[in-house]
Amino acid sequence: MNVRIKILLLSIFICILSSCVKTNTSENFEKKTIPWQGIDREYLIFLPTSYISEGEIPLVVGLHGYTGTASGFEKETTKGMNLHAEYRNYIAVYPQGVNFWGKTNGMPFFVSSWNDLESNAPPREGERPICINSRGQYPRPKECKEYSHCAWTGCYDDIGFIKKVIEEVAENYSVDRSRIYLSGMSNGGAMAHRFACIHPEILAAAASVSGSIPRDRSCIPTNPISYLQVYGDKDTVTPINGEVSGDGWFYEKPEVSFNKWAESMGCSKELVVADLLTGKNNNLVCNSRSKCDQGKTLEVTNCLVPDGGHAWPGQKPGVGYCRSEEQSESMPNQNECIDNSGKEINWGNELIWEFFSKHRRENV
Repeated sequence: MNVRIKILLLSIFICILSSCVKTNTSENFEKKTIPWQGIDREYLIFLPTSYISEGEIPLVVGLHGYTGTASGFEKETTKGMNLHAEYRNYIAVYPQGVNFWGKTNGMPFFVSSWNDLESNAPPREGERPICINSRGQYPRPKECKEYSHCAWTGCYDDIGFIKKVIEEVAENYSVDRSRIYLSGMSNGGAMAHRFACIHPEILAAAASVSGSIPRDRSCIPTNPISYLQVYGDKDTVTPINGEVSGDGWFYEKPEVSFNKWAESMGCSKELVVADLLTGKNNNLVCNSRSKCDQGKTLEVTNCLVPDGGHAWPGQKPGVGYCRSEEQSESMPNQNECIDNSGKEINWGNELIWEFFSKHRRENV
């Protein structure tokens, strides 16, 4: 039976029992599992309550950071993205990185990550190192057969996994394929950056928040696509000034990845104030390069959060390292997330959506 028909019948039944009281964001939120490279991988999907009565709607994919979870990204990192998906009427999907419990300094340490290809890549001739010799110690994922001194993420084909998730959701649900967007935080931000470079033909736009892109290793898209970066000037986890992080790594300066991306699409060198009302209302410094040779609607935008740390805009740092009921079976030893259901919508989600909603993929 078609997924939409199933949800419609379920909604009619709920209507009879509850006099059509609007469901909250914990409903229509479930875990899915797919086989990938010999193991089961999971993702969470949220359908807004209006899904049953609408036609094709946008899809937003969100990627958690290092040691985070799919449900932690939704509940805490973004301060309730499902609430925003309900408000703006889009399908939200949260893939889960491969995870395990290791030890660091003799203490249990939960590891989940995304293989963005460059964070684990060995040094190249003439390249500056991406970490210092005395960098921090992190558990090595068992699937990684080779691991350079500066490596720290998993080694599965996560580019392929995320592509598979998007394809499965687009096939099984009423997704507007011209409006598929990808966002991510920290390691997830670096992954969003890399995925958009490799598979721009799938996306309408991408956004990286405090992305952990290794120094000198930012990429450019194989086809033109609009791109947003958000970062804080007080971020010590992925410093924006090129200085070494607290645990011993170097990350790409936002202006470097910004300009490389814009120049690859032939965008004007002129910096203009970004047309993002949410950014202006929250005192962000957002600048864009547009008027691109490869498309009139293309743009690359950087948004600086003054006094901002390593956090999703509108949220505080150090959250998202938890799981909700949807992932209790696969992560029984993780802390329970704080649920933001019923709270006001986080302006950071609106900022990113405002950027996304300006862009559609052509020739779908």
